[in-house]
Amino acid sequence: MTPLSGPVRRTLPATRQAVDDFCADLRANLLASLPANERFAVELLLREALINAVVHGAADQVDAEIGCELRPIEGGIEIRVSDGGAGFDWRNRAGMEPAAFAESGRGLLILRRYASNVQFSSSGNQVAMTRMFSPRGIDEL
Repeated sequence: MTPLSGPVRRTLPATRQAVDDFCADLRANLLASLPANERFAVELLLREALINAVVHGAADQVDAEIGCELRPIEGGIEIRVSDGGAGFDWRNRAGMEPAAFAESGRGLLILRRYASNVQFSSSGNQVAMTRMFSPRGIDEL
């Protein structure tokens, strides 16, 4: 892959290994063009949405696929992830906080905390996130 200068679209097998491989390639190549203090957040958002699609949307079915797109925008990045699953009722989970010691259930909280904007399709099987980059690097604070 080359540094992120235009849209990147991928269709991945719905496996955790495919997500790990894609994120490793992303980290090694595409993210190099992003501000250093934003790389973690972008990878976290993408990884969390992809893993949710694998686990919940595709229900760990190895023959299923998930789609993702990263698109640079002025001052930030847009990320879209979709799966062929039935979706979920995101409207009823919007304000829910996970239990402190729960082993799962933090995905939506992570998306809300790290993305500038999060939108789900009406059926809940696609998420679109925008991350606007900080105008100052974290090392400048």
